Order: sequence, then C-alpha cells, then structure tokens
Amino acid sequence: WWRTVAVCVGLGVLVLAFTVWSGLFFVRSIVRPLGEVEATATKIAKGDMKVRLPDAPYDDEIGRLCKTINQMAEDLAETERLKNEFISSVSHELRTPLTSIKGWVETISNIDDPTNENYRRGLSVIGTETDRLYTMVEELLDFSRLQNGIKMNCQVLDLVAEATDAALFVEARIQQEGMQLVYAEPPDPYPVWADPARLRQVFVNLFDNAIKYSEPGGTIFLTLRRGPDTVSASIRDQGRGIAPDDLEKVKQKFFKAKNSVRGSGIGLAVVDEIVQTLGGRFEIASTLGQGTTVTVTLPIYHPGQEHLHEKI
Repeated sequence: WWRTVAVCVGLGVLVLAFTVWSGLFFVRSIVRPLGEVEATATKIAKGDMKVRLPDAPYDDEIGRLCKTINQMAEDLAETERLKNEFISSVSHELRTPLTSIKGWVETISNIDDPTNENYRRGLSVIGTETDRLYTMVEELLDFSRLQNGIKMNCQVLDLVAEATDAALFVEARIQQEGMQLVYAEPPDPYPVWADPARLRQVFVNLFDNAIKYSEPGGTIFLTLRRGPDTVSASIRDQGRGIAPDDLEKVKQKFFKAKNSVRGSGIGLAVVDEIVQTLGGRFEIASTLGQGTTVTVTLPIYHPGQEHLHEKI
C-alpha cells in the first residue's frame, strides 16, 4: 500500500514538475516574444523606424510575425525617406519660379517705359512661371484628392476623339521644342467609360513627360489599338529613358528617378491612380538612352457598365 502511495506521489511530483516546466517554456517561447513584438511595434508607431526585432530561431507563427513586423518597418522607413525627399524636391521646384517672379517684379518696378524690351520680357517670364506654379499646385491637389478617393464624373467617351484632342493641344509645344508628333488617327471610335477631364489630364501629363525627357530632333509617337475587350493608347518617345532600378518605382508616390528633370515628381502616380480608378492598367516600358513607352489600357464600354462603376 505504501509503495502504491509513493508511486502516486512520485507521479504527481513528475506531473507537477512537467506542468511548471511547460508553463515556463510557454512563457519563454510565446509571451516574451510577444512582449518584444509589442514593444517594437510601439516604438515604430512613435516614429522610430530604425528599431528591428531579432530573427526568431524557429519558422513558426511568432517567427513569421517578427519577419512581417521587420518588413513593415523597412517599408515605412523607405516611404518616410521618399516623402522627405519629395518635400525637399517640391520645395525646391516651388522656390525656383517664385525667385524668378520676385526678381522680375523688382526689375519691372524700376522700368517706367512699357515698351522697354525687359518690361515685355519680364511680363512673359512672370506669366510662364505663374502657369508653372499653378500646374504644380494642381498636381499636388489632385494627388491629395485621389489618395482620398476622388469622385469622377464618368460618361461614354470616344478614346480616339479624346486622344486626338490631346495630341492637337500639345502638338504646337512639341514643334516649339524642335520635335515632331507621329499619330495616325483610327477611323472607328473606341468607346470607353471615363471622366473626360481626368482622361485628358492623363494624356496631357504623359505627353508632358515625353516632351521633357526628349531631345530636339526626336519624335513622339501616339498609337491607339483596339482588342476584343480593351482599348489602349501608347505614347513612345526617343528620350533618355529610365534606369532599370527606377523603372519599377516610378509610379510610386513621392518617388523621383535619378535622371528626372523639373516637376513635382507625382505626375505618374496621379496617372496611375486615375487609370486604376477607371478599371484600367497603366504600364511603362523603357530602355536607358533609347526612350520610354507608356501605355494606358481601358475596358471597352458596354451598355450597363456605368452601374458597375457607381462607386467611382
């Protein structure tokens, strides 16, 4: 009998010891890592983008959570860096025309003769730089609206007519820059469901990029195509192109490529937001030193499509 009691007591002690050990193991393997995750997440939320969790020794749920937290911190740090660079770039872009305007205003204020060449030149520069500022501010406002979900006033449009109007609008500027536009207008209409103002903004923005990154003597091509379910418009230039490292990032908000020229750097992000909102795709292909091709693809309009996009 006593032997049986002793065996039972021994088994009880072993069970108790195992329970204590398993509890400690649980605390060590689950609670402590979760505490570290919580502390790290709190630091990230307070703006410390350099903090990271140590690599977990096991590929379990905790390990995957740690990797996810670290990747989130990396992405947030990169976004913060791009945002700071964007603010610096926009500040510089805004300061340049403002400095020019201020300088010419001071110059004109000292000229009494309106027929003076510097007087007329100053007014021209002020007008040009004011338009440049207005365009940049509109881009910034559009980007802000699109990020918050802009409401579009869509209707049935002819993509051919819209593209042709945009081409006519920029053709004079293309010629002034010493380039030419090649465009063969398709004979048939390409119906799409879109906002005319936003679609025009897409075309003008893409043409503006093609002009800015091309050299005198170059050619800009506009090509429209129609498939079974989609229509597309491609604008190709013979400019400097985009570096491979930058190509996959140029549509990101706040990103500005290494060889970018003047501008806010958010034009392509705005285009991408508009096209996606319209249910389409925006694609970029480029070879450094040879040129860039941008393609906007939209679904062909079918009766009843407007009801599928009431949320736009």
